[in-house]
Amino acid sequence: MKLKLLLLIGILSSACSLDKIPKIDSLSNIFSNTVNERNNRPEDSVEYNCDKKKAFFLSYINKKKSVWLILPDREFRLNQIDGSENIYTNNITTLEISPGHTQIKDKKEILYSQCEEKIEKKDTP
Repeated sequence: MKLKLLLLIGILSSACSLDKIPKIDSLSNIFSNTVNERNNRPEDSVEYNCDKKKAFFLSYINKKKSVWLILPDREFRLNQIDGSENIYTNNITTLEISPGHTQIKDKKEILYSQCEEKIEKKDTP
């Protein structure tokens, strides 16, 4: 019985790998007072802030003939409507861009309203 118990302990302890133990250097950051700001903005995108504290990102593709719409829970492509520079759709979702009143809607409702482009403040030396 004792032999089986020792064998079981040996097998379980060998399953643990020492390379998974965090290094001391990485643990020292836990006690740091510095706060690193994370940037969730996709590269080369435009951020829009909307009513009800909603936000989304937009990337122009194909010389502004299409956009890549990045919402918190999904991403998809919208194509520009012929004859309109500021309306993009995929026949399910429509993006209408206008100063101070950009909105995203589907066939049932307006999903994002009163959206404005977030202007990045550039640091001046």
